Amino acid sequence: MRKCPRCQRVLPETAFAPNTRHCKLCRRDYDWQYKYGISPEQYLEMWEAQEGKCKICGKKLPEGEYLCIDHDKRTGEVRGLLCKSCNWGLGNFKDNPKSLEKAIEYLGEK
Repeated sequence: MRKCPRCQRVLPETAFAPNTRHCKLCRRDYDWQYKYGISPEQYLEMWEAQEGKCKICGKKLPEGEYLCIDHDKRTGEVRGLLCKSCNWGLGNFKDNPKSLEKAIEYLGEK
């Protein structure tokens, strides 16, 4: 067990990433604020609005897992919450609608 200096919670070692002083929850909250400009409360509002489901595929994650914060890579604007698969898929297509359309056409071929 270890105490996080930021939130003061006493947590098991698994709650801390290797070589860090702060727990994963504090690091997550910091990342959300720093990378995406949203607070944990704003994330929760988005999560509730989406009923805890991925905005693309509708998958609901098991308790304790978080949906990814999807954002426009050019503007930084947060678009919604996605499961890892959908988030990675958009990232692999570089958020390019034409590439996604071609993928849809490809999947529709016989």
